[in-house]
Amino acid sequence: MVRTLVRKLLRDALLALAAWWLWLPLLAFLVWCVKHLVFGGFGQQDQSYRLLIERQFFPRGGLLDAAPLFWICVAIGFAGSIVAVWYVADESGAGPRDWRARLVTAGVVLAVAGSLLRAGTGLWDDDKDAGRFYARATVLDVPAGGAATPRSVLPVTEHSRPGDGTRCDLVGTSDVPACVKTAPMPDFDFEARTASYAAATKALTDSAGLTSGIHLLGHSLHYLPTAGAGGAGVWTAVLDGSGEQPMEGVAVWDGGTNSVATCGFRGEHAFDRAFGGTGAVSLRNLLAERHPDLVYSDQDVWGYCDGPDPRTAQPVVVISVARQTGWKQRTVLAPAGVLVLKGSADGRPDIDYRPAAAPGDLPGAVYPASVVRSQIHEVQWLGGRGAKDDRNFGYDHTSAAANAANPGEFLLRSKADGHLYYVTPLVPRESSSQLVVAFAVLQADRVGDGLNDLHVYVRADDAPSVNLDVLASRMVSYMAQQTSISISVGENGALQEIVPFGHDMWRGFVDFNGQTQDYIDLSGDATVTPNLVSLHGRITPPGGQPQPEPTTTPTPQPTDPAAPATDCGGDPARLSDRQLADCIAELSRTLQGRLPS
Repeated sequence: MVRTLVRKLLRDALLALAAWWLWLPLLAFLVWCVKHLVFGGFGQQDQSYRLLIERQFFPRGGLLDAAPLFWICVAIGFAGSIVAVWYVADESGAGPRDWRARLVTAGVVLAVAGSLLRAGTGLWDDDKDAGRFYARATVLDVPAGGAATPRSVLPVTEHSRPGDGTRCDLVGTSDVPACVKTAPMPDFDFEARTASYAAATKALTDSAGLTSGIHLLGHSLHYLPTAGAGGAGVWTAVLDGSGEQPMEGVAVWDGGTNSVATCGFRGEHAFDRAFGGTGAVSLRNLLAERHPDLVYSDQDVWGYCDGPDPRTAQPVVVISVARQTGWKQRTVLAPAGVLVLKGSADGRPDIDYRPAAAPGDLPGAVYPASVVRSQIHEVQWLGGRGAKDDRNFGYDHTSAAANAANPGEFLLRSKADGHLYYVTPLVPRESSSQLVVAFAVLQADRVGDGLNDLHVYVRADDAPSVNLDVLASRMVSYMAQQTSISISVGENGALQEIVPFGHDMWRGFVDFNGQTQDYIDLSGDATVTPNLVSLHGRITPPGGQPQPEPTTTPTPQPTDPAAPATDCGGDPARLSDRQLADCIAELSRTLQGRLPS
């Protein structure tokens, strides 16, 4: 009778324990069944759920490196097991003092403690582990010479030891690997843009699509430094569909005219999907089904027209993709190549996955900008937790008003080596200062062998100070002095964007009615004479309304040396000396721009 009672108690306890331990896995499996079977064909459902389970429970696919949440669930399971042991001991008459009950209880308590310890260490190191992953491909470039080591990098350099002298002259001593290279600040020399991000947004948005349901995929707006005629830079954006309307094509703007060209998905290059499509038209579902391990953000999507004439060229959509990768007890995003999408005669997307891409393979960035942002953000860990938390070490994107809409990851082409780079001016982290104390530079036209090196070029403390708000003020003042026109600064102002392009040189774009009319080049140290260039003839006055052109071009008086050149294509004899000089200078700049680097 006693044995029967004990067996019944054990059976009931085992059933209760099975329900206690298995309810969460069974619930997870049930949710997967609903997503996979009931909502079959919705690839994003399957992909997002699988990545969530991987991220929260099994980042590396096994139990030994499970995530903290898994160990918390295990601890809860073992805690319920203690209740079951006490229940069996009490109901069987043995009582909690029985040696077998005590032994089992002790073992389960140790299991609970071990699970909580593993969860605690994982939670404590979770954010630091992300810093460790990206720090392996980060180099702090500190200028040689100068008054002293820049203060913005002291939390790393004052606790360092000699490195190998090749890649790293100094290495940090914290538990996050830090690499410091002592070298002079390079003379940045990038090809400058001729239009702002805001002007490109306006031009391409207003001309987006010839069909209802077509809209510009906002974050797909990209500057391609070499995709235009003769290797000039152009702005492009994907013209996406919505609902059951497929993608229309790729819009292209040269940055200097009012016309926007489009290469369309039609004929032999038809494309029956769209990022904003629903059901069978959804491109996102198709990509998730074919490549469930690849992820991307909209800022990693861009397009171009493969051919000299956009009206007849083949549209191509490129997605710089990343892969959720297990690292320690968490997951991180690592670059994983590109997806190249083209149309076909039957409308089915031709999707080519390339795990690697070399410079020149594609006219734009193949390295995900979203990963670059993560790499810049994790620089704060290079001095360890103490430097990050107590001394606020690290760098941030600028919050200057002029660059509010586009603070960084400028895709620029180097005149020195012809490669494409992401260039981002950085200010001190957790500071109200808008002084540019560093530049983040990463090669953007190569992907395939893990993380590309992020070089953070730290400016010396005795270098001429550069403040984007001050630069904007100087540009506004110079514009007013030269033209008697007052302009505003900011996302809705006339001065829209300030981009670095040369050694201590910055270009600000003056937009009216959403179009870049002029740009101003200034040096940060104010040693170079500012250069104000009008792209569309006469400078537009405040309010964005052009001045009416006179029916005849009056000849300026010789006593008016500042009179602007009104018609360089007219009779040179009708121009003043100043106008003639301006025309010659403009002709020289145009000729230099057409010459190879």
